[in-house]
Amino acid sequence: ESYGHDLSKEIEEMSAYVRANQIQMDERKRKWEKAAAPKVWEQVLDARGRAYGRGSRKEASAQVWIQPGEGVVVVNRMDFVDYFTRETHRKEILAPFMATANLGNFDVRCFVQGGGMSGQAGAIKLGVSRALQAYDPANRLILKELGYLTRDPRMVERKKVGKVKARKSPQWVRR
Repeated sequence: ESYGHDLSKEIEEMSAYVRANQIQMDERKRKWEKAAAPKVWEQVLDARGRAYGRGSRKEASAQVWIQPGEGVVVVNRMDFVDYFTRETHRKEILAPFMATANLGNFDVRCFVQGGGMSGQAGAIKLGVSRALQAYDPANRLILKELGYLTRDPRMVERKKVGKVKARKSPQWVRR
């Protein structure tokens, strides 16, 4: 018996709709899998075989280039021992090399401006870390774990109205 319409035509339309929907879902799934895949880090070197890293801390910013060498560190065309008089600043700059066991394997040339000595040392440290990652992506895990690839977000707090400095209050007088 026929009820006034053809079932086979309706079944064909539904199966075509299901197939189109399945194709859409497969396409979405491929996109999700591609987006979920971990990023593959590659070596990035310039024409001279140097790796570049830019770092900043407080008001200081540094441009850093590293290349294989004897471990000479030059800051603003000066030896870094002459530029940074404090031992702590020098240790901070060399920390990424010590973490990745590359101390003495790379020559470092950097230009830094702005801020004070501590800010400049922190900026160079971040630049060196990023340059080491660009030279050898295998260093990324160690540097990331130690927090050397993260920019220090701390900045000087602004002075507030009615205060002597950012938080220091004026001297209190009883009468």
